[in-house]
Amino acid sequence: VNYLLKGDRLTRSRNLSARSFAVVPLGDNFGMIQWIEDAVGLFSIYRKWQQREHLALSAHGIKEGTPRKNWPIEVLRDVFTELERETPSDLIAKELWSSSDSSLAWWQKTKGLARSAAVMSIVGYVIGLGDRHLDNILIDVGHGELAHIDFNVCFEKGRSLRIPETVPFRLTQNLVGALGPTGTDGLFRIACEQVFRVMRNNREILLTLLEAFIYDPLVDW
Repeated sequence: VNYLLKGDRLTRSRNLSARSFAVVPLGDNFGMIQWIEDAVGLFSIYRKWQQREHLALSAHGIKEGTPRKNWPIEVLRDVFTELERETPSDLIAKELWSSSDSSLAWWQKTKGLARSAAVMSIVGYVIGLGDRHLDNILIDVGHGELAHIDFNVCFEKGRSLRIPETVPFRLTQNLVGALGPTGTDGLFRIACEQVFRVMRNNREILLTLLEAFIYDPLVDW
């Protein structure tokens, strides 16, 4: 995908690419993965707010250790609404701002986040990438770029999970809040459209690459 994006004049001029890292297999069940410098999981930013979940569930009569399948749907809805209301929508944006030594540095990071979020949103949608919880999305606080890890749930495998995943990609309020003043209607949207265009125009190449998984599937796919 990065090769295709670099080969297109518009996406190349906008520096659109997916953040990648090296993976070296050393055997059937192990290998080495490149360490991404200055990257932390998004969950580390949310952690102190995530700890409120237990208190919110307890307030609704859900005891610790109760299987999730036994949680009443109306309680889940109320707890989600309560946590969403209490969790600030600018946690990621503040992280970018506090790690910047100037307004220009902050703006460069914000653009980096918007571009990388757009690329992986469209790429993830096309390949059916799921399991996008907060520990599977890293943020390079030095450049603002998002890096996705753990591609085990792919090719719409998420739809067959016990709790089916139905959203095409992760775009929660905190990610939207970190996209800059224009939100989803600025650089993010333009980048999404351009990446989609490139992938559509090169669909034969992509289908040829993906066809390999039909004839030589992996264990989980």
